[in-house]
Amino acid sequence: MRTRLALAPALAAALAAAPGARAQELQLTTVKLDKASDKTEPRIAVGPDDRRWVVTNGPDGAQVYGSRDGGLTFQRTRTDPQQREATIDTDIVAMHTGRLLASELDEAGLNFPSSYSDDGGATWTETTGSTELADQDRQWFAVGPDDPTTHKPTVYLLYHNLGSGEVSHNMYVAKSTDGGETFGPPVPTTLPGDTAYADLQCADSGGPSSITVNPQGRIYVVFTTRASNVGGNDLGGCAATPLEFNIVNATRVWVATSPDGSPGSWQKSLAVDDSGTGQVVSMQLAYGALDNQGGFYVAYPESPKPYPDLGGAALKVVYQKPDAQGALADGKWSRPVVLTPASPSGDLGVTLVHILAGDPGKIVVADYEAQHLAQAGDTPVWYPHLVQSLDLLSAQPHVLDQQVAEIPAYRWTASEMMGICGAPTPVQGVENGTRCPRSTDVWGIALDGSCRVSVAWPTSAAKAGNGIVTGKLPQNGSPPGSTDGLPGANPGTFVTTQTGGPDLCSSPAGVPGGSPGEPFQAASGSQVAGCVDRLAPVSRFTRRVRATRRGVRLSGRSYDRACHSRRSKLTLRTINVAIARRLSAGRCRFLRGDGRFGAPVSCRRATYLTATGRAQWRLTLRARLPRGRYAAWVRGVDASGNVERKARGHNLIRFSVR
Repeated sequence: MRTRLALAPALAAALAAAPGARAQELQLTTVKLDKASDKTEPRIAVGPDDRRWVVTNGPDGAQVYGSRDGGLTFQRTRTDPQQREATIDTDIVAMHTGRLLASELDEAGLNFPSSYSDDGGATWTETTGSTELADQDRQWFAVGPDDPTTHKPTVYLLYHNLGSGEVSHNMYVAKSTDGGETFGPPVPTTLPGDTAYADLQCADSGGPSSITVNPQGRIYVVFTTRASNVGGNDLGGCAATPLEFNIVNATRVWVATSPDGSPGSWQKSLAVDDSGTGQVVSMQLAYGALDNQGGFYVAYPESPKPYPDLGGAALKVVYQKPDAQGALADGKWSRPVVLTPASPSGDLGVTLVHILAGDPGKIVVADYEAQHLAQAGDTPVWYPHLVQSLDLLSAQPHVLDQQVAEIPAYRWTASEMMGICGAPTPVQGVENGTRCPRSTDVWGIALDGSCRVSVAWPTSAAKAGNGIVTGKLPQNGSPPGSTDGLPGANPGTFVTTQTGGPDLCSSPAGVPGGSPGEPFQAASGSQVAGCVDRLAPVSRFTRRVRATRRGVRLSGRSYDRACHSRRSKLTLRTINVAIARRLSAGRCRFLRGDGRFGAPVSCRRATYLTATGRAQWRLTLRARLPRGRYAAWVRGVDASGNVERKARGHNLIRFSVR
């Protein structure tokens, strides 16, 4: 695992020599999803009980996986969302009610068959409304506060129109006031007369980049465009050259914001503008994120040279503090902060960036970064990275750049990653978007209840190539992007979970609400005014343990004291249970979410599983339990991040399997 620590020049030498200078590294666990595709755009969400959920592709279409042990293992849900002819465009969100909403782009109607589940993926019900329209592309979901009428979570759907975008192109947002059961009509975020609208015409955007919602319900949408810049005059997307389709190499990044998603309420702010130099600032994505005080960040790659040379791109972030109503303004964006400088060699760099934030100035970016390997010759090899800064808003921010796994994702040039394979001709941009193979465009990224990052990401197939292979293969017949023969090559879908190291929030209560962060908590407002909650929940086992050689079932009750002596259910956040096979000399093997036991460790290093329910909870798990002595601990976690400690007679129970 490679780590780069970038510092202000005056501090670099001192910190490099200081003891524990590498203590800021992230502790990460990476697992491969069983039978998941390598040709996919996986998305990840974290529920209010801290369970992880991933939607990706498999042999039979879109598949949903869940993890109840903090990302150590993932299991495919009992059933999967309804689909007809699934593509790789997927998304998933989790709500404070426990509901999941999953979607995929369907080739059968070029729309988004979406389904919701209230039982952890055991059954799914299909969504109706604007998810059933035609000519839709690249969907994104975001969860907002509960609707005051239905008292169900508000959910937003962002997408753009594909084929018809050649005539009239836009970024659309549809609203659901019933937790994703039905979606209303789509609302355009730009209107004739807007500069952003002019840029979008003739389908001059590769699609939307992200959507998120603040705790007051204000929506933020990020998308990219090209400016024509003909003779110094901006004539809109239809005048931009060369003509491009499907894959558009943007020179601008826009943020559109609305207090409620209603028609005509969308305000546009130009966050990045490289139209004067022609430098590419998206490579399909320029992701946006909110911090827990309402600040907004945009992360983007920037190529040193104009199209079609995308090599050597830097990773940059701009920031703006919205006004009291959450609105953004032109001309108020910060100067770009360089997290990863442009590659000196000119053919490496970064691509496919995704960002999340916690406290102001604390951010993490996921991306692919390239390096040269002897086994790959002159062709760059791309690896997944996490880039973190805990003081981005300071005059001299520190940056930690860490490779998350020794698994190569692609072997391609930066331009080939974005489908640039044809010779320079007047129609090269159309050929690139319809005939050329390219990488997938989207990862999944989310924060958990500890304000730590989880990412879902794909790697290339060792034998069949990866990405969206829409056209011809290279003349030598080798699979496009193949990592075959490279050290660590392993095609599939992976999830990396942060298990230690610095997180993005000063307290667990500071996790930003709304997708793609953690869902809004139903417990908000349940605290006593002016009280700082320092009291942990109290849990007990009830009934007898049902444990056999085939599995175990535990149940119990929990409550929180939440700044007062009365027992509260509202502020309970999650209930975790650890099941240990007791060995000797303080050593245990803990049961994981896949029903298997981990390696022997100290009994103090428990692996906790998420129980179902809160005030009344249960944990049922199929597993092979050898004969022996066992112990189980239950702990509650409240909305303020207080964690229950082990206490004999309360939350500890012993049992045997014979």
